[in-house]
Amino acid sequence: MSMKKIEILAPAGSKESFIAAVEAGADAVYCGLGSFSARAKAENFTPAEFNNYTGYAHSKNVKVYAAFNTLIKQTELKEAIKYLGVIYAAKADAVIVQDFAIADIIKKHFPQLKLYASTQMAIHNSFGALEADKAGFKRAVLARELSLREIETIAAKSNIEIEVFVHGALCFCVSGICLMSSFIGGYSGNRGMCAQPCRRKWKFKDKDGFYLSPKDFELASFMPQLRKSGVTSLKIEGRMKNPQYVYKTVKAYKMLACADDNNFSKVLEEASEMLSQDFARRKTTFNFSKKSEDIFEPDMLKHLGVSLGKILSAQNGKITLKTGLKINDKDTLKAADASKDAYFKFNILNVKKTDGVYEIETDCGFLKSGMEIFKTSDGSFAVFLNGMTDKVKIEKLNFTVNRKEIKNPVFKQAASGSEELFVRINNAGWLREIPKNLNIIFSLDKNNLNAIETLKNINFFELPPYIEEEDLPLFQKAVNKLSEKGNITFIVNNISHFRFFSGKTKLLAGQFLYCMNSFSAEFLFKKGCLGFAFSWEDDFKNIAELSKEGLGGYGIFYLCGFPVLAVSKMTAHKDLLRGEVISSAKDCFQSVNVNGASFILPQYPVMLFNKKQQLKKLKISKFAIDLSFVKPNKSYFSTLLDAYSGKRPLHNEHEFNFERGLK
Repeated sequence: MSMKKIEILAPAGSKESFIAAVEAGADAVYCGLGSFSARAKAENFTPAEFNNYTGYAHSKNVKVYAAFNTLIKQTELKEAIKYLGVIYAAKADAVIVQDFAIADIIKKHFPQLKLYASTQMAIHNSFGALEADKAGFKRAVLARELSLREIETIAAKSNIEIEVFVHGALCFCVSGICLMSSFIGGYSGNRGMCAQPCRRKWKFKDKDGFYLSPKDFELASFMPQLRKSGVTSLKIEGRMKNPQYVYKTVKAYKMLACADDNNFSKVLEEASEMLSQDFARRKTTFNFSKKSEDIFEPDMLKHLGVSLGKILSAQNGKITLKTGLKINDKDTLKAADASKDAYFKFNILNVKKTDGVYEIETDCGFLKSGMEIFKTSDGSFAVFLNGMTDKVKIEKLNFTVNRKEIKNPVFKQAASGSEELFVRINNAGWLREIPKNLNIIFSLDKNNLNAIETLKNINFFELPPYIEEEDLPLFQKAVNKLSEKGNITFIVNNISHFRFFSGKTKLLAGQFLYCMNSFSAEFLFKKGCLGFAFSWEDDFKNIAELSKEGLGGYGIFYLCGFPVLAVSKMTAHKDLLRGEVISSAKDCFQSVNVNGASFILPQYPVMLFNKKQQLKKLKISKFAIDLSFVKPNKSYFSTLLDAYSGKRPLHNEHEFNFERGLK
């Protein structure tokens, strides 16, 4: 009996990759336009190209999903709506979304478009899938951190279509819960601008290595289990990869998807050989079958391709190299200088092989003996690909883009109350040091759930952005117990959290629900939230725009703290398990490990006390100090209170994106 048919979904960051995906047999392709795509650095598509390539795909019975999976600033809403009009007119099969604003706009004004919840929405348990379904999404792209058992459970407990990643690069952090790149330079991973700091070489004490750079993902051998899991679609990561990668990976997974029980082993052998030439990193199954303990290779250089060996001799750009792999004259090669963490591409001018040794003439005079050489693309494939884009004729837009005016939601300005200070803690020891007249937010995690019955005079409890499927009953029990006390407000940080509550529970949206525009605010308010916390990564200009929409009085602004910059479900390398400072160039961070999860925090706190008066002019009257991950210290807290009240200036070690802007 043959196994269940399953969709193979291919990445297309360029026109060539789009054609390669279709030619290789993809059932669907996902790609982005020039803006609002989580891979802003990919080539992406103009409106005319998107329209014509979508038409080409449809002529081949291939679906097209538009990646619209970034957070939207208030001033970008008009442009975002214009792009949605392009996607709608081009008859895309679905839109992949992160921002609740885009989901709401599509439901109201472009209802024919299917909504898919991006992995950036961090859906990682059955509660998340059920809430996405309730919100109108037809498919959920699950977090890459999940095991087969968790995926099967989510599929069994929900009616929504399930999409999972099966191949490609892994992020160190859970997608959608990463602020690391944004913190370093304002280049937000939530807005498609990630500068990939996890791929850097990091220094730890007297060692250095690629401590945050994981291997690539590969689940080819698990196709039979995936076909039985209830999953609808298998997604290949790679909108930043070249067409050759797209063609080979799609071809391999399509072969596996079409194989039956009797010949699967033989097909797997052929597919694995093909995948071994994807010119990417070494592979891992991450948490799929069992938790991987060796996902990092600190001594390995970045993604460089397939190693051909080290240069035997080099002189004026001419090198000799011995390798068992074939080198063609049109191949793309890279050289790596491990001592300097440097690598660079070069061109082959001439190549010949004598007695198993390649003599290669190049255009690079920097090559030296001992450098390792990597092959990153196959020249013979480039010849095969040449002319593929001629299959699609790019014509002017032959449709009228929907340009109707979509008005922003109108909010009644929150009643101006007296200034309030909130203090967030995740250690009950702080209760001895904090005055009882302050609003305390207790941040829940698996470790401190048992302590809730002993906590007195706390009315605000915050849920963590990642709750594993097996822990849902524990958190549900805790939420129920706290609700029985009455007058409790819960702060929610993931779409799954809404599932914990019924009735008229008081809710606030936390920083990981990213309220950066008025449509997002409207969505959250309809879900029962009475207000929201401004994201750590938001900037002053956007906060001012939200205030113009009447939202200033609904927001809580964190003036100080160690923001969680990354939440990782990967087992940290043994060097970092104790939680130490890691550094790269001028950037220093703390690595903290709790309950098997890794958290990346800045080495020094964000300090924005001197911005309070600016914020008060925007009608913001609720402020917060975050003491999470800080040991109880009465003197330290007294210093922060003095800074808050203006009695003592504190040096702004970090202002995050407040003045420099969120890119």
